[in-house]
Amino acid sequence: MRKKKGPALVEVTADGFLAGEDVAVAIIVSHTDATNGRARAVLDLNQLPPAPGGRRDVLLLGRISGTTHIEALS
Repeated sequence: MRKKKGPALVEVTADGFLAGEDVAVAIIVSHTDATNGRARAVLDLNQLPPAPGGRRDVLLLGRISGTTHIEALS
């Protein structure tokens, strides 16, 4: 009988948010570049884990510009 592994928890904290603000937590699954200032990512929904409540969002974050785009996936 194989022993079940417990969760391997890690804590991530950061300052600078507004009190009571809803903060999304995202795991990076791929990278793309911004050709001509426009970023495009193609994702396979079958490779993404289910999300609580069934809603999955994608976040595009420019590491230099700080530009963010959040979009709900169908």
